[in-house]
Amino acid sequence: MSARRPDQPGRKSAHLPPARAAALAALDKVLRKGQEVQAALDGVLAEATGPTEAHTPATRGDAASSASAAHAQKPLPATPDGTALRHGRISRQDAALATELVYGYLRTEIRISWLLRRFLKAPEKLPPEALLTLGVAAHEILHLDRIPDYAAVDWAVTHIRLRFGPGLGKLANAVLRNVARLGGGTRNADLYRADLPDQRDFLGVYHAAPRWLVDLWCDAYGMDRAAALLAASAQAPAPAVRVNATRPEWEALRGRLVAEHGGARCGHAGVVFPPGGFPAEVATLERGGLLSRQGAASQAVLDALRPDTWEGPVWDACCGRGGKALALLERGVDVRLCSDPNAARLRGLRTDAERLGLAVPALARASATQPPCATYAPGAAGAFRTILIDAPCSGLGTLSRRPDIKLRRTPADLDTLAALQARILDAAVAALPPGGRVAYITCTLNPTENEAQIDRLLAGTSDTGTSALLTVEAQHVTPVDSPAREFFFGVLLRKG
Repeated sequence: MSARRPDQPGRKSAHLPPARAAALAALDKVLRKGQEVQAALDGVLAEATGPTEAHTPATRGDAASSASAAHAQKPLPATPDGTALRHGRISRQDAALATELVYGYLRTEIRISWLLRRFLKAPEKLPPEALLTLGVAAHEILHLDRIPDYAAVDWAVTHIRLRFGPGLGKLANAVLRNVARLGGGTRNADLYRADLPDQRDFLGVYHAAPRWLVDLWCDAYGMDRAAALLAASAQAPAPAVRVNATRPEWEALRGRLVAEHGGARCGHAGVVFPPGGFPAEVATLERGGLLSRQGAASQAVLDALRPDTWEGPVWDACCGRGGKALALLERGVDVRLCSDPNAARLRGLRTDAERLGLAVPALARASATQPPCATYAPGAAGAFRTILIDAPCSGLGTLSRRPDIKLRRTPADLDTLAALQARILDAAVAALPPGGRVAYITCTLNPTENEAQIDRLLAGTSDTGTSALLTVEAQHVTPVDSPAREFFFGVLLRKG
């Protein structure tokens, strides 16, 4: 059989180990096609399933979760949105490694690229696939202690040699061996400071963040806090669950999860586990409706806005998959309406409510800028006493869970989102009766989307021409040292 030329069509990754093949394919979808990371990974792993094994999505909340088999025997790397996978041609272990490679590489890509350029004269001239292969292998060498350096070098060099010829294969071998010689030195900040005297340049490379984000956080929060936020955002988030508080003995289950798995309480009914993955029993408890996956910071911000004091009925105007609405229902809050422009998310909310044994609230496919209150409460212009706005935002507080945001967001996006948030807030305030409340939550760290929105409302200005006397009843920002490694902003406003 003749050797295949590097550019010959065919199964170009047949020689790759399954986890590396899946990781490279998913990263290609993220980096070249602009797909969201979890959707890309789900798609690739689904293609790898055998004919007798189905790709089975478990419940999806707004929390971090793991790509694991339904009956995993040990924790697997945490990933963002609750997908459980059964694999025929790719094992559970390979699926977990692929997940770690994809998320880990995206979290550290800027730092890895800077290190590779120390050993590459013209990296921009390499085929993108070869450069990506070097980056993923470098991530293994530098950050995955259980994989021997020689194993990472071997698969990457073999892949590049077979795809692009012996010349690039030799180059890859030399580069990766140089990376391996750096060893633990790549975790020493002095290695980067020597070539990056500008402090903001250093922060961007060392914590793998784009310069515009470094500038935003340094200007808004100061150098020290920005450095701490960047460091937390470059690490994997701590997985967390919300125990279903409607079930008998839910407090006992919560206590057991804390005691047996080294967890800690969070929010009203939550448990946050140490970074590294969910306990194996979480999947079974989740299927039984005893808990849901929801991030610790998401639970904490909702609890800080004192939902037990909210008057009903409540309208969740940006419900998404319904993580916060379901949490409210579990603690007896009168959530009457959930709306979102995305029909698939609304279907997911219904599925999760049924799994949890909760009555499904009215669901409306609608934009929060156009309140559907009249449809769901005829004759009552101010029917909803509390409106929850879990606002569409830039997501900069969730980079540990969604590292691809660093690749997709631009400063212009932030301005566009802030304008949308202002329209949503104005519509909500106009729809509220006197004494009603607005709970405004974002998962971002950006004063324009957070504090500035509230200051505008308190100043009585509105693009719609409406104004109202508003007072702040509660406010919350996730502490910088939170074990969640995610950061939320929340305010509870009362209309006078």
